[in-house]
Amino acid sequence: MASGLGMQGDQITKEDVRRVEHEESAGHKAGNIPAGSDAAAMQSMMDKQNQNKGEVIEERKGNLPLPEQPPTKSDFNSADASTVNVGSGGVSDTFSKGNDALREPATGDSAVRTDGNAFMVNTKAQGVGREAMEGGLPNDAVARDAKDKAGLADTTKDYGYPQKNDPTS
Repeated sequence: MASGLGMQGDQITKEDVRRVEHEESAGHKAGNIPAGSDAAAMQSMMDKQNQNKGEVIEERKGNLPLPEQPPTKSDFNSADASTVNVGSGGVSDTFSKGNDALREPATGDSAVRTDGNAFMVNTKAQGVGREAMEGGLPNDAVARDAKDKAGLADTTKDYGYPQKNDPTS
C-alpha cells in the first residue's frame, strides 16, 4: 500500500492521499477510485486517524444488532427463576413424593443433622422421597442392628423367595 511512495501510516498527510487519489482516478473510467486501491486504503487510514475514540465507539455501537426484547435486570439472589432469565426448568409434574424440599430453596437446617424440636429451629427435608411414600424411614435404609424397630416402615417385600413363602418351613 503506497509502497512506492515510501510512507508509513502515521506519516501520511491529506496532500499525499489527494495526490494518490488523483493518480488512481486518472487511470479509471469516469474518475472513480476502486475500493481495493492504494488511494482508498490511504483514505481509510486518514479517516481513522482523524476520528476520536468516542466517535469510533458510537459508530461501532450503531452497527450492532439490537436484541429482540429489552433485557431485564437479573436477580440471582431470588428463588424465582423468572427473574434470572433462564427460559426452562419449570415444574411440569411431580417426580417424587413430598417433593417440596427438592424444589424449594433450602431455608432450614437439615433434619438429618439437627432435631428441629430440640433446638427450636426450622428444619427441611422430612417426608421426602421413600420416607414420604412408605410412611416413615424405610426398614432397609438403616443399619442391620436397627432393623425392625418401632417407627420404621416395613419395606421388606416378598419377591417369591422360597424361604419366605414356603408352606413347609
